Amino acid sequence: MFQDWFYHPPDSQTSKNRICANRRILHRRLVQRAEKDKEMNYSPQVALPQGMTRRDVIAVISEIGPDLNLSGAAVYVLTKLLGSTNDKDWTEPGAAPTFYGTQETMAERLHMTARQLRSHERNFERKNILVRDTKANGAREAGTGRGLLFTPLKAHFAELLAMRDEKRAVTKRIKELKSLRSVRLRRMKEAIARLTPEALEDDAVASVLARFNAWPRSDRLHSLGLDRLEAHVEAATELCIEIEEIIENLPDSSCEPAETFRSFIQEDNKQTSSVICNASVHERSAGKPAHSNFLRSGPSGPDICLENKCEVESGVINPKLEALFEPEQLFKLASSDFQMALRIRSNQITKEAMIDAAHDMLSPLGINYSAWRSACGEMGRLGATLCVLILDANRDHPQTPVRNAGGALRGMIRAHKRGNLNLIGSVIGLQRRRGY
Repeated sequence: MFQDWFYHPPDSQTSKNRICANRRILHRRLVQRAEKDKEMNYSPQVALPQGMTRRDVIAVISEIGPDLNLSGAAVYVLTKLLGSTNDKDWTEPGAAPTFYGTQETMAERLHMTARQLRSHERNFERKNILVRDTKANGAREAGTGRGLLFTPLKAHFAELLAMRDEKRAVTKRIKELKSLRSVRLRRMKEAIARLTPEALEDDAVASVLARFNAWPRSDRLHSLGLDRLEAHVEAATELCIEIEEIIENLPDSSCEPAETFRSFIQEDNKQTSSVICNASVHERSAGKPAHSNFLRSGPSGPDICLENKCEVESGVINPKLEALFEPEQLFKLASSDFQMALRIRSNQITKEAMIDAAHDMLSPLGINYSAWRSACGEMGRLGATLCVLILDANRDHPQTPVRNAGGALRGMIRAHKRGNLNLIGSVIGLQRRRGY
């Protein structure tokens, strides 16, 4: 067949040489095409995954372009070239998505020179994104199927999807580690605030503070990469445990309780109003008859005294309720997802393990980290943990289930600012519903 294409009556030696040269060029092109198809494991019958269209190809390229060593300008040019192909060629097996436009027209549309566009096309060809099947002078024709063929991209689109999913997973993990490092930073600062000036002179404390000062800044955590960030968060956790153990063993302390030391369990939403005694004052004076109509003897006042009536209302929280706020009791009230998150973190049920488990539940509950940070700032880490535990446990509430945990947490923060948040009532209600 190829002989008929190049056959002409050989009237001179020059024409024979030209025919042989053309045959060699065609044979070399066919061999190169076969080698590329074999190298890329390309099957012409391949199609995009079901439900995927050209728009999905453009979206994936825009997202993972930098991972393919493509510059921003190269990604922009490639997406424009893909957008000029036929959408059906991407979904039909055996069809070859091809760009037939001329370089001059496309370069004018992209606001660049034809030379710059040719440079991008050669770069795409070197990266096995497309195959340049043009005429000798670079011309393209839709009738003959000559143009820029995106069959390699179509054949390996499943690999690009896997690369995109892996990138998203890494980005999500880095975001979780950054928020967890923020929890460790707050925990570390709370521990340092409990140190006295005399404790700062201790060698062990100085060593811990030196390592703490070597922590990278929060805005530079993303540049560490996944592996280094995981190692840093693990080291930060060990450093927090170390400084807390040092504080427990130091002979001197600040004589001040921790910021979150049982503060949230003693909250009292009832405002205690001052009551003035309404009993009259009995005056005794010399030379007068003795009083025989005392309302009540003794220092307690009369029975009608308003102070005695308000005495019951001013009582403290029942000490039996304190057991509800122990980590072991809260663990029993938590949902199965919360309990699993805690077991993954630690084998022991401690306050810090509860805080870490609440932090890990932010993403499954759809709670933004800014809401968690605000809750920690307003109520302390333990108070914020208790809010997350209650919201998670009430997702299956028979009457008023929690649909939007993030919005509910922000509502609890506002209620706490107004002094209307009743965490004790929430825990008691959860206890009754659990049957404890």
